[in-house]
Amino acid sequence: MRIYIRQQACGFRFTKAVWGAFSNFQPLAVPILAGPVSFGTAEAAYQACKFPARPDVQQRIAEAPSAREAAAIGRTPGLGIDPDWNAQRVDVMRWVLRMKREANAAEIDAVLAATGERPIVEVSTRDPWWGARPVADRYEGHNVLGRLWMELRQQLRQNEPDARSGAWTGRIRVGCLADGAPLAQAAPPGA
Repeated sequence: MRIYIRQQACGFRFTKAVWGAFSNFQPLAVPILAGPVSFGTAEAAYQACKFPARPDVQQRIAEAPSAREAAAIGRTPGLGIDPDWNAQRVDVMRWVLRMKREANAAEIDAVLAATGERPIVEVSTRDPWWGARPVADRYEGHNVLGRLWMELRQQLRQNEPDARSGAWTGRIRVGCLADGAPLAQAAPPGA
């Protein structure tokens, strides 16, 4: 469990709020391209990764009209979640965040720079593992998602190879999504 002082943290919860670019639910200006599939949100990409043996489910998640609906499909029992999912979910999230940043580098880099050295915290009233709960003048939780953003921020500043999505494809099992996942920014829609 970690504790963050609210006034000192870059807390994100809503996509249109000041730190909303860190939210997995934020609609992306440039979609994440993972293998043959395009995702409009990081949440959809993350949820699809649960099903490496089910490209049909991955495509269904990609086609969901919202991040919330993509998450609902990904949480549906009986669809065939990878039995090793819990062991790799943090590395999958690392990969997804890097793909999100690579596709939308100008926006994400600007938001990361604006955080300075402050902690980045996903504010969640329901999930103190990925995020942290608001309690009085602080946030309390494991804040795994926020810590992954801080890790990426540091890796980018130090120009580390692990800041690239390609550094993670050999460490995770996500089926066709890792097959030739592009590392370059995709062209904007209509270009």
